[in-house]
Amino acid sequence: MASSQGMLLGHDLSTVIQCERNGTKYFDFDLSNPKPPESIIAAHGANLVRLRLWVNPPAGYSDLPSVLQFSQRAKQANLKVLLCLHLSDYWADPGKQTTPAAWRDLDFDTLSITVNNYVADVIDALKAQGTPPFIVAVGNEVSNGVLWPIGSLHNTKFFTGLLKSGLAAVKRQGIASMIHINNGQDQGLVTWFMDLMRTNQVEFDYLGLSFYSGDGASLSDLESSLKVVATRYRKPVVVVETANFWTAPNESPNAQAAALSELLKVVSSVPGDLGLGVVYWESAWLPLGEAYPGEGNHFWNRSLWDKQGRPLPALKCYEPYSKGQHVQPMGAKHHWFRRHDEL
Repeated sequence: MASSQGMLLGHDLSTVIQCERNGTKYFDFDLSNPKPPESIIAAHGANLVRLRLWVNPPAGYSDLPSVLQFSQRAKQANLKVLLCLHLSDYWADPGKQTTPAAWRDLDFDTLSITVNNYVADVIDALKAQGTPPFIVAVGNEVSNGVLWPIGSLHNTKFFTGLLKSGLAAVKRQGIASMIHINNGQDQGLVTWFMDLMRTNQVEFDYLGLSFYSGDGASLSDLESSLKVVATRYRKPVVVVETANFWTAPNESPNAQAAALSELLKVVSSVPGDLGLGVVYWESAWLPLGEAYPGEGNHFWNRSLWDKQGRPLPALKCYEPYSKGQHVQPMGAKHHWFRRHDEL
């Protein structure tokens, strides 16, 4: 199983800086003194932080200075960084892939060059401070395209061309790359998308999937999708977004932990050791933080801390998959992992 080689066990902590700025404190299970959340997750099995980057957002909201700052904090906690480039000034997802305002009037060729340069510049900035990302995802949940309208599904050549432009910049830097799509439990969507990537020769190292059982997605359906990715495409896969409610009346902290534990079992059992990890989405996004000015926070009840910053049981779910294991880069691809006794 993948867990015997060392899984990627991550938390998306993209809104921590905003939460802390507004007074949020995070505690470990001893409830003694508040600690940085990255040090708490590292103490409970995590080895990865996922960070969101928007192109030109309001200052301090998933902008490059914030990513640079938190990448330094991740390094201090001995955590690797999965950088998710939204290629937008705002949330990018299947329902919206809005081209950044500064790029809006560019034609395809100029936009392609701009994407390549942007990705390279971001990685250069992270490298310059000694915190190169471990993986870079070009786009966020890109099943309906990127950089609309040019990169929408109305023109798959332009869509895949823009992906390839960004991925080429990642590859030049010797960093592992990812493409990330939504609804990982939808086998039809996953196979359609992977066939599209194969037909258009879009090369990348990891497939990232979102999976939200709390929104009705079936774990057995996800298991089927993961098996197809492994057996048909031989592609390493990571569930890079998942989250479950912990609040009554429908859920509880123990139910949240059980759901994450079951997901880890499924991913760690993907054929060919190709289920390489799980990342919990915005585990530390508590009520005082806003991801974007004026939006508030409607997702705090999926976090892994309660409203007072006390840890919930699910925060320990990674521990059985991390003890005695170590994530180790192997060459330029650096996406295979070994245990301490194999190093």
